[in-house]
Order: sequence, then C-alpha cells, then structure tokens
Amino acid sequence: MTKPLRIIICTKHDLYGALVLNQLLPHLVGDQVMVWLSDKTRPVEKAVPELAEMKFLERDLLMDTIFPLVDMAGAGSGELATFNGLAARHGVASKIITSVNDPEMEAVIRDFQPDLIFSARFSLIFKPNIINIPRLGIWNIHPGALPRYAGLFAPFRCIVDGGDRIGCTVHRIDEGIDTGPVQGIGWLKVDPARSLLWHVVNSYGPGVDVLIDMLAGIRQGRLPEPWVQDRSLRAYRSLPDAEQFAKFWETGFRLYDPREYMELLRRFLPPGLSAAVETMVPGAAEGVGTPCCCARA
Repeated sequence: MTKPLRIIICTKHDLYGALVLNQLLPHLVGDQVMVWLSDKTRPVEKAVPELAEMKFLERDLLMDTIFPLVDMAGAGSGELATFNGLAARHGVASKIITSVNDPEMEAVIRDFQPDLIFSARFSLIFKPNIINIPRLGIWNIHPGALPRYAGLFAPFRCIVDGGDRIGCTVHRIDEGIDTGPVQGIGWLKVDPARSLLWHVVNSYGPGVDVLIDMLAGIRQGRLPEPWVQDRSLRAYRSLPDAEQFAKFWETGFRLYDPREYMELLRRFLPPGLSAAVETMVPGAAEGVGTPCCCARA
C-alpha cells in the first residue's frame, strides 16, 4: 500500500472550481486533503459587458442562488456536487481565503507539510515563501497550451485565433506567471456549434486528466519529469476588452447557450429542481443560444 499524500487544492469559488473538484477528489481517497477557494474578482469583469455576463453565469447565479437551493434540497444528491455536497461526499470541507502568502497562511501550510499543492483558476499568485514548501512542488492546471497561451482567458484567445483545439497545461509553478516547466497538455477539440462558455467549461477536464496521470506515477514512485518551456514562443495576455470581443463576435461563436448551460446545471440538481432553476437562467425559456449578453454585473 502506498503512503497517503498530503495535498492542498487551491481553486476558485465558481462553476469551474466545483467541476475540477468533482473530477479530482475521487482520485484522492485516503490522502489528507485541504481545499482552499478564492473568490477574487478583477475590475474588468464588471466593466466589460461580456465578462460581466460570464461572471454572472460562472459565479453569481450559482454561488448566490442555485448552489444554495441545491444544498437545501439535498447537497450531494446529484451526479455532480456543490462545494457543500463535495464536503459531504468526500469528507473534505472547503474554505474561502483572500491571501495565500501572508505569515499566517505560510504557517498553516508549513504545519500541514504538504507533499503537493494543486492550483486551478485560483487567481492568487504564489510567492517564493510558499512555492518552496511542498516536497513535490506546486502544480497549476492552466486552460491554455503553454507557452503560446499564457495569461488569462486562454480558450477565448484560441477561438479568436481560429485554433482547432484548446490545450490545458499542467505545469510546475515557479516565480513567474505560467512560466514553469510543463508536465503535459490535454486537448479539447474546438466545436463551432458550441458556445464560448461550453469551451471554457470543458477545457479544464483534459488538464485534470494529465494531473491524475502524474499523481498515479507519483504513487508508483515515479517523480514528475516536466520539460522547460520555450519562452521565445510565449504570448501573455490579460482579460479581453471590448475591441477583442468585437473580434470574437466576428468568429460567429456565441457567448453562451442556455441549453448547454441547463444541461450542465442538471448534473448538479436533485430531482424536481430543474424547472425552478430554468426560470433563473437567461434565455432558457426560449431554448436558444444568444449572440449577445445580458450584462449582469
């Protein structure tokens, strides 16, 4: 029997964080696990209408309304679990944090003595005092093929560039941003019939699969062997502005499709809650995707 690992998972208090945990936690049975969530919002996410709509669908609607309804109706009874449902299902409670590098958090991490820290969409940057603590390093699941798609909202950039597949990279975190050595890249085929939100939702899964494979190797005594990025190919971008979204609309892709969104939400919902939730989803009553956004902040 392999020795249990001590793992800290750092992700976002949003739809993607819940999906990552639903995929990853079943592979950590028997390990000692802590889950930390960030709820950081960047000002541009409220200033750009499309980003505001994505934020509403990814976070506000779910965290403020739908997930609490699911929890009251029976957390963990759906195929996928909310954060509270994951705690009930796997015995791993999550905690929202606002800082990861201050002396108090550093003391918590050192006391836990993690073998590994996993990060996915965490939004908080690890500094050297934390990077050097885990015995086997901090590993990030980045929804873009590095080094070309470093930075934020990489699936969006890939679609605007006309790419035919979106990469999700597992790399070791160093003192740069998305600069560390790469363990592997999982791929999602771009589907023009699907929305941007669908592509972002599904971009993380292939990367989590790479991480799970790496973890299996560690359990068998094989240390990760990442390769160094070619930084001459690096292109770092921040969140898109109105001009960049104008280029996105020219591709013919939709921002989101209510049918796809409800299809995903139903995987979280217990029986009998689907009809009520559908009334809360913009455009769900019409049953068609919209080329515009509702601009909810």
